[in-house]
Amino acid sequence: MNPELLIFTAIGAAAALILGAWATWQAVSLRKLRQSFFSGKTGQDLEAVIVQLAQNQEQILGRQMTLDRELSRLEHNLSLGVQKIGLVRFNPFADGGGNFSFCLALLDGQENGLVLTSMHGREQNRIYTKRIKLGASDNQLTEEEQQAINLAQSQHKSQIKRPEKY
Repeated sequence: MNPELLIFTAIGAAAALILGAWATWQAVSLRKLRQSFFSGKTGQDLEAVIVQLAQNQEQILGRQMTLDRELSRLEHNLSLGVQKIGLVRFNPFADGGGNFSFCLALLDGQENGLVLTSMHGREQNRIYTKRIKLGASDNQLTEEEQQAINLAQSQHKSQIKRPEKY
């Protein structure tokens, strides 16, 4: 037999043996990885988990939509409550006394509400109210009442920051 052919065949056989050993090692490693990844679970179990997660996400999105609607309703109702308050104390009489008289403006988010005026004197106390609609009154306002309204209007209601839609 030809010695060169024999050497070439021996080198080829050694290379095939090394390549076979490497392929066997890769197969064993892949098998161990697969067993650790799928330990206790089958492909069908993994699919069931994915389906369950998708159903849970749909339920959560439905609840989120309900919460968004309720939050909008509550924000609307909140805008109808007293949100802005302005108080001015004053002395209506030049002959003495103290700042026992006051004007109290109570406004909602749309600048509707009332201004309450209490005129305190030595022998009597009178209380007046005037309706405020969109920041103005149909009745003539005193300087102190207008100050109380301006003070209330200068307050800004805190805005609720909503997260972006999902």
